[in-house]
Amino acid sequence: MGYYPEAIFVPLIDTATMNTTNVSDVDEIIRTAIGVGGGIPTDVNIPQTISNLNTLAYYRTTDDVAFDTTYQWIPPITGKVDKFFLNFCMIGNMDAFTDDGNFWDTVRITITKGGEDIYYDQIFPTGLAEFDAAGEVRLFIVAQAVWGNDFFVRGGSPVDIRIRTTNTKTPTNVMHWGMVPFFPTTADSNSKFFSQSGIIFHISEPSRETVTELGQ
Repeated sequence: MGYYPEAIFVPLIDTATMNTTNVSDVDEIIRTAIGVGGGIPTDVNIPQTISNLNTLAYYRTTDDVAFDTTYQWIPPITGKVDKFFLNFCMIGNMDAFTDDGNFWDTVRITITKGGEDIYYDQIFPTGLAEFDAAGEVRLFIVAQAVWGNDFFVRGGSPVDIRIRTTNTKTPTNVMHWGMVPFFPTTADSNSKFFSQSGIIFHISEPSRETVTELGQ
């Protein structure tokens, strides 16, 4: 059994309201989860480019509404997902601030078959201190490898990828949460690598007997 010729990259694309900010103005990077050794593993097929642009666009929620978006992937083949890599950037923004008690608590990702069978469900605590002023922070989950969650997918059968945030805030502040579709992992305005938010699935092609057992 060999690997499918290419790892399959599934971009996380939204049609929500877009905001912009400057990369160099973002206050804090609150999590970076990069593979062992500090570099991106060589078998991660993440679309990247180099640019010195300082403007960062992101999808955002309406006032004080947690981010909760489900993306749908239609696998092109039937096979077993041996491993996958999470690679995305979230952003938290406080437009107005008057008092304390404001936290970005977690980011949760859940992968299911049609919203039912759970393939993967993980909560990432941000560890972020409370907001003490208007501003923005980003959370990176970069090339986070997931092993031991093998599951079969059927070509043409939808897989749902749900990403959501939890937060604690006081009523007098205004907050937004969002997904950054194309992002750098540095906070300066010099030339830097931009990566696309998405998930990279590694799929093994099944044998003929396995396909039969799956009802194909």
